[in-house]
Amino acid sequence: MVHPKRKNKLEKNTYHKNRWTIVPTLFLLCLAIHFYAQAATKGSSLPLAPQSESKVDPKEKTDLEKRIELLSTKIELLESRLEEVDNRNLQLSELQFSGFFDVGFSNYKNQPNVFSMGLFELDLEHSYENKFQVAAALVFDDEEGTYLGVGFIDYAFIGKSIPPRGRLFIERGLHVQVGKFDVPLGNDWNYVSAVSRNTVTPPLTTSNIMEGVYNDAGMRILVNLVALNISLYSTQGIEEKYSYGGISYGGRFGLTPFNNPYTLSKKFYPVFELGFSYLNDLDDSGEKSEEISAVDFESKLGAFIIRSEYLKREKVAGVILDGYHVTTGIDFEANNWAPVIFLLRYDEYREENNVITSDDEAVSADSDEMDSMTRFSVALRINISDTSFLKMEYQNYLTATERFTSDSLFSETLYYAQLVITF
Repeated sequence: MVHPKRKNKLEKNTYHKNRWTIVPTLFLLCLAIHFYAQAATKGSSLPLAPQSESKVDPKEKTDLEKRIELLSTKIELLESRLEEVDNRNLQLSELQFSGFFDVGFSNYKNQPNVFSMGLFELDLEHSYENKFQVAAALVFDDEEGTYLGVGFIDYAFIGKSIPPRGRLFIERGLHVQVGKFDVPLGNDWNYVSAVSRNTVTPPLTTSNIMEGVYNDAGMRILVNLVALNISLYSTQGIEEKYSYGGISYGGRFGLTPFNNPYTLSKKFYPVFELGFSYLNDLDDSGEKSEEISAVDFESKLGAFIIRSEYLKREKVAGVILDGYHVTTGIDFEANNWAPVIFLLRYDEYREENNVITSDDEAVSADSDEMDSMTRFSVALRINISDTSFLKMEYQNYLTATERFTSDSLFSETLYYAQLVITF
């Protein structure tokens, strides 16, 4: 039998001995758990058996490189073709379309019908690198049918493309044109279309002296030096009845000393422009058939507008036509007051006919009498939207000789209205 004190001593020694055995065991167990967790997270870190390196056949490698080079060449070819297609599409997209059509209203006194369908004009313009330009204006008319109003090829040595119709000199340039165009005589040729003209009807200088804006086929040179613009031209001939295969040549010189070459807007009116025009028409034998001279002035200061021209046309056959007009008004839209342009115009036209075809005409040719008329007009242009506007005009013939009053459609007072749609 073990003594109690001895028994306690043995138990105490056993406890201390087991304590130094358990502690290292627990420490090793913790290390094992730690390394097991890392292996589960990152994967097994056991070394892999080395793999044998595969050998590539040099012939197959060369063939593969050739195929890759061929594919690269084809890709480059496709990219170049796509670039050509994009350039062609861009050139086609640069073809610009614009135009207008109008509907007219008038009283019975000067027109057979109250309503009349005006012109439908389609303007086409295409330029290449701002040097070569092709422009045309196709006109559809119920009375005259379809015809080419303007069509020319333009090469710009200096400057950019110009519009088919209307004001030419907006920026510095040197152009050569061949084709059909509006010939610059006076300044009303700038307003041949219903879009650019603020009145319904043209002045008497255009309707009676020129019988409409002179339009012909030929060649011309356009020069704009900002303060000076020059038009020189040669055409088929203004008077087809008398030219008989001859030609017309002439030009216009315009002085614009106050033009701003750095302006960002295309204005319908210059600040100041004084122009001189001359045209000489020859028949097929080189003899003079007729000549036309003109002086014009145009200015717009703020909202104030003034425009005037004088034309004289002398035919060798014995007919002398001359006249002038003064147009003035206020552009309320210029100062954002209202979308309205108000105009007043005074015209005078004189005609002297010395052509003798009978004894009665011989008596009148010896006298100093000439036919003439004077007219006063009030016009209003109301801009309905960016693409449409309404024009109204009242005319009063102050004086007129019997040659004009005997016309069945003549009336001292006339009324016009015109609705214009642009696109």
